[in-house]
Amino acid sequence: MRWIWIIAGVTAVLVAVTNAAAGANVRALPAGRSQVAAFDVNDQRVIVGGFSGVNGASSQGFVLRHGVFTALNVPGSARHATVAKGVNNVGDVVGDYLDPGGRMHGYLLHDGTYTTLNVPGRGNQTCAYEINAAGDIVGFYTGPRGATHGFVRHNGTYTPFNDPQATGGTFGFGINNAGDIVGAFFRHGHRSGFLLRHGTFTTIDVPGSAGTYANGINDAGAIVGGYFDAGEHMQGFLLAGGRYQTFNEPSGARGTHPHAINAAGDIVGTYLDRSGADHGFLRHDGRYTTIRVP
Repeated sequence: MRWIWIIAGVTAVLVAVTNAAAGANVRALPAGRSQVAAFDVNDQRVIVGGFSGVNGASSQGFVLRHGVFTALNVPGSARHATVAKGVNNVGDVVGDYLDPGGRMHGYLLHDGTYTTLNVPGRGNQTCAYEINAAGDIVGFYTGPRGATHGFVRHNGTYTPFNDPQATGGTFGFGINNAGDIVGAFFRHGHRSGFLLRHGTFTTIDVPGSAGTYANGINDAGAIVGGYFDAGEHMQGFLLAGGRYQTFNEPSGARGTHPHAINAAGDIVGTYLDRSGADHGFLRHDGRYTTIRVP
């Protein structure tokens, strides 16, 4: 599933990030061609995501903070197979990586130290997707028989959850500071988003869509995500005040997938251009800035 962009392969590249809204104009990492995804933005407009090397040959996470671009690699990961998925307002980063044996693990990066996150259970593979100010982490894991479940980690304890309508897996993607969780589930082949608030699941489906993913939620309860139109192209949506607003990054000829929204309403995500290359984007005050690879 390309848009979920969990992990791709290895080799360093030049990522030129032009982020006028965040005051960044940064060039880092050796030259080449890569695919870029932006997964989260906090209230200080710190952005995290991942990029892959030539022909998907590498995968590293990144943090873009106050104009400084930093690549992330979990020590001991398989040839730099690391992606950053979430960042909170104190700068803690969560994401996932592959070990040399090809198994997926979550991680938490706090004060320069990586901690591996694994939902307990033999054979489980874990993806950590978002972290809030309290340090609660949401994500999903796949068991040895292939079933996928959401989880929230609070004070070191993992609690699984499943949308009651799910027949083919539940995925946790976002959590705000109130503990509201958004994600997606599969029901007899149909893809729907959900909001989990105070123990109650509410289904999120963009009207007329062929499938919906709810990916991020801010403290005001605004939700962003992606939906498939009748032609199976991914489009973006914002759900606020009970109303859906759909949108697309102007260069996203083949699709737009928003991943997160902060308190100011800044949105980050990924779009697919005409050539089939993925790019990260930031939408600030209605203007789009691309995380671009020359």
